[in-house]
Amino acid sequence: MEISDIFLTLVGLVIAMLGWFLSRLAETVNKVEANMTNCQTNMPLNYVLKTDYKIEMSELKGMIASQSKKIDQIWTHMRSDK
Repeated sequence: MEISDIFLTLVGLVIAMLGWFLSRLAETVNKVEANMTNCQTNMPLNYVLKTDYKIEMSELKGMIASQSKKIDQIWTHMRSDK
């Protein structure tokens, strides 16, 4: 074998290894993109949105206020009987 044949074989091996590495890299990038898209699509389903949280908190505050009024009425009624 001549030196040029050995050199061409080594260059071919390096190109094959680079091709394999780039294909694995592209596959990983595609998986990451798919995962990111999936996360963005399912985020409203999996997590509470800030607007939903504000609406629910205002409802909860209203419920607590009404319960507090009822408790106060019960306490004043109990104290007035004695």
